[in-house]
Amino acid sequence: MDSKAEVAVSGLTVNYLVDPRGIDDRTPTLGWRLTSAERDIAQSAYRVRAASSPRYLAQDRPDLWDSGTVASDRQVNIDYGGPAMTSRAQVFWQVRVWTGDDRPSAWSPIAHWETGLLEPGDWTAEWITDSTARTAGPLPIFAKRFTVSPRRRIEHARLYVSGLGLYEARLNGRKVGADVLTPSVTDYRKRALYKTYDVAEYLRTGDNVVGLLVGNGFFNVPEREGRYWESVTWKKGVAGSGETIRLSGRPKVIAQLEIRYDDGDVERVASDATWRVDDGPIDFSGYYGGEDYDARRWQSGWDRPDGDHSRWRHAAVAAEAPATLSAQFEPAVIEAERLPAIALTEPEPGVYVFDFGTSLVGWPRIEVEGSAGTRIALYPGWYLDNGRVSQNGMVGWVPNVVVADHYTLAGGGVETWQPRFGYHGFRYLEVRGLPNRPRLSSVTGIAVRAATAATTEFDCSHGLLNAMDRIADRSMRSAMIAPTMPTDPNREKAGWQADRGIALSGVHRYDFAAYNQAMLREVFDAQRADGDLPGIVPDPTDFWYIGDINWSGAPIVQAHESYRRYGDTASLRRHYSGMRRYFRLLCSREQDGLYPAGDIAAGYFGDWMYPGQHWQHPFDPDNAHFTPPEMTVAWGYWRIATAMAAIAQALDEADHALEYRGKAEAIASEYHRRFFDPATAAYARGAQTATALALDMGAPPKELRDPVLATLVESIRAAGNHLTAGMIGLPAIVRVLTEAGRHDVLHDLAVQTGYPSYGYWLEHGATALPESWEWNGREGVADLNILGGLTSWFTGGLAGIQQEPDAVAYDRIRIAPAVVGSLTTVDATVRTVRGEIVSRWQRDGDAMRLDIVVPANSIATVVVPLLRGDAEIIAPDRARLIDRNDENATYRTGSGAWTFTQR
Repeated sequence: MDSKAEVAVSGLTVNYLVDPRGIDDRTPTLGWRLTSAERDIAQSAYRVRAASSPRYLAQDRPDLWDSGTVASDRQVNIDYGGPAMTSRAQVFWQVRVWTGDDRPSAWSPIAHWETGLLEPGDWTAEWITDSTARTAGPLPIFAKRFTVSPRRRIEHARLYVSGLGLYEARLNGRKVGADVLTPSVTDYRKRALYKTYDVAEYLRTGDNVVGLLVGNGFFNVPEREGRYWESVTWKKGVAGSGETIRLSGRPKVIAQLEIRYDDGDVERVASDATWRVDDGPIDFSGYYGGEDYDARRWQSGWDRPDGDHSRWRHAAVAAEAPATLSAQFEPAVIEAERLPAIALTEPEPGVYVFDFGTSLVGWPRIEVEGSAGTRIALYPGWYLDNGRVSQNGMVGWVPNVVVADHYTLAGGGVETWQPRFGYHGFRYLEVRGLPNRPRLSSVTGIAVRAATAATTEFDCSHGLLNAMDRIADRSMRSAMIAPTMPTDPNREKAGWQADRGIALSGVHRYDFAAYNQAMLREVFDAQRADGDLPGIVPDPTDFWYIGDINWSGAPIVQAHESYRRYGDTASLRRHYSGMRRYFRLLCSREQDGLYPAGDIAAGYFGDWMYPGQHWQHPFDPDNAHFTPPEMTVAWGYWRIATAMAAIAQALDEADHALEYRGKAEAIASEYHRRFFDPATAAYARGAQTATALALDMGAPPKELRDPVLATLVESIRAAGNHLTAGMIGLPAIVRVLTEAGRHDVLHDLAVQTGYPSYGYWLEHGATALPESWEWNGREGVADLNILGGLTSWFTGGLAGIQQEPDAVAYDRIRIAPAVVGSLTTVDATVRTVRGEIVSRWQRDGDAMRLDIVVPANSIATVVVPLLRGDAEIIAPDRARLIDRNDENATYRTGSGAWTFTQR
């Protein structure tokens, strides 16, 4: 390294969050990134200092913690070593590092974090609800008037709020915060989440008013004739189901405002029976069926000091409350996009249909003018039927119900409105009841998702592949409504855990470090006494403790993948005992060396959504593509055992790791013994999924691996270079073919336009990933992220960006791009906890240029594909050649920008 290299420390994180406010972790973990224009930057030591005030850091007086100089290359998951955190604590901190020349960097910019209310006794507020006994009708609004002293200066002010189910906080006529659909869904019987807001800017001297609107959310899904609520009836009353959490009564809220003055005095405004409540403008709040809003009931000034609450009722203190109030630390859901309509039609007089050009998950915003009492109806949908909106794929199998939002005008000018407490998946919006023909700009589509950073960019010279990547990204965003990533944004809105795991397998797209931590919290909240985990989280009825361990065990696999990607051992340690309990339960159910399987009625789904599958009868032995659930469950058993071994190793539990590795090897061996046909070198008649799962496990003995791989390739070729796998088999096929270097096969799969393929979907108008290969643009779920696995090959194969197999948090990476087919350019960026990895190549005949960027404190193995065996490679200085054959030249580099050319 150049002894004069400048290294900067930036991107400081606490529990993988930037400057978090209101966390409840007493011993958080820290991380940072290094940047430099120079190559070969490697951290050799670090020093962290933390103080209760920025001025102490400026004086080099860290009164909370000084790590001293620590000889280490670690830069993620560093345990905070100061005193255990207390409630409302503010910590300001900095980092400096040493690199190979033994020179310290400059101190990083100051970052900070703040704790929330860590002790139950910190809450003086009480849960409050409407004082009426009714279970339906207008939802309540709450308000409390208070005074801010004009003689003292506010040092800071915090508002802590939670709701069962959703809330919108307001102060002096303004919405507090940019978050929507708050708080995240939990099992409300066990836990509710609160948010911490900095509200100093909302306050003023003298009179102030804090207000709360509430919605039912997932907490309470009321029935209303003609409105969709199928997912509740689907689970309610099922034999064996428990008490539902979706029919929990009127919404409840808890709020505590704390104003700290510069003299140290703290004033609290806490929810209790002195708060006032009245009927609000929301007449119906259905998480599935939509929202009805009567603007005539909006009381002007109710959330401002000039409002009149004299005729309002007193709030009632709620009789029941969740067992635990915890901080919502995961990124909030926000309005991420505003999509203008691209077309407006009038298929029938007075019926207007807006087209937003793409599937989105969120809600419409309308601008309308008319007389008081005019009722506007909004019907979202993915499809058109004779020009009208069709809700096929949205309302399940319940007849004579719709998803709709309604707005009743107050009159007196232009009115703007959007729903607050529910969301839909849709492309089109049918509007009825308008007094006049609307403008194209009268309706906007609001797409919502978690406010977490995008981490992947991909572009190439093949338009079809770019389109595939675009629709996969759209469906990923559509699921980012809660940490459990509920799939199907209309019909179920349920956190199917295999769906989440499959969607994230091998895919980088967004920063899910904190999301994964929150997911594990919800999963292990739901763990039964016997160790079992549900396939849906949260499980609303205690019914979905299903048999198929590819669903219930998916969070353990995700925990391991999250550790590899982010280096998060804190989450592993927190939930390790629960993971062990779950795996012991699986072992106790083992039969003849494998986990037993059942039918769909017992909650076994097999290779869900393989081509030709009927959802009601998914197990069809006569279908040549069918892989029996015995095989998919066996693979799931192996995958969970493999993840457990790696997790144990990460936690220095060597004996446990040895035990789990032995179990995984035994499962793979038994899979081969039971299902392999030596006469055909095939599993399950050569079905793609069965074969790929065997290879993924390493089940075939070494001498059979090439013949079994050939069976897989032959199956794909025989299918006309089409996939015949479902959601379980697809990611395994991508992994196996990538590891084998069969990028030619993956390319040929990716560029198809006939059924079944991504191109088939796109030619039928897909703007997101449909649920089924059979999707034809007219029916079914049009946005569900379970069959997007092939797009992981774009960054992992075409750009070749991967971690080394035993690497953690990208400390060692591999860049091995695939130059295949007619592609002439590929450009990909993956943002990691260490910084950006870039792989960009272009070819012209037998000439090629490869530009890469390796983040600081990482080393890379760079595999340059040779377009000719005798090609001349021009490599940068300090890129060390470690191998060359007729196909590749392999180099080792440190961090920085590197260019390799061949001619």
